Amino acid sequence: MNMKKITICLFIFFFFVSSSVFAIDTVSTFKLMNQQNEAVLTKEVSFQEGETLYEVTKKAFDIEESQGHIISINGIRSIPEKNIHWAAFVNGHFVQLGLDEVTLYANDQVVWALRDWERLDILK
Repeated sequence: MNMKKITICLFIFFFFVSSSVFAIDTVSTFKLMNQQNEAVLTKEVSFQEGETLYEVTKKAFDIEESQGHIISINGIRSIPEKNIHWAAFVNGHFVQLGLDEVTLYANDQVVWALRDWERLDILK
């Protein structure tokens, strides 16, 4: 009976210890682009595979939010009066979901770009 208790305790111990050990740390490239489509910052960002775009962006950059929208990344501000806001692209695709619904994986290429939301260039 003692052997059964020891086995159960060991299983529980290894389950909790290994859950964080098996999380895969990975790196992706993040770029910040200004409204002239010029790269102002390129950064290799480490995260655990499966984290969301929101989580990784918040940890990797100094962001300012308002009403659920990112309005500033590393001091580069959106320009609401000109309808220029931050847009996210993962592997070249415009993120249309909520940032907390986009899961990042190894080698994803992430671009945060200031875009005019009234023009069709938002999707480029």
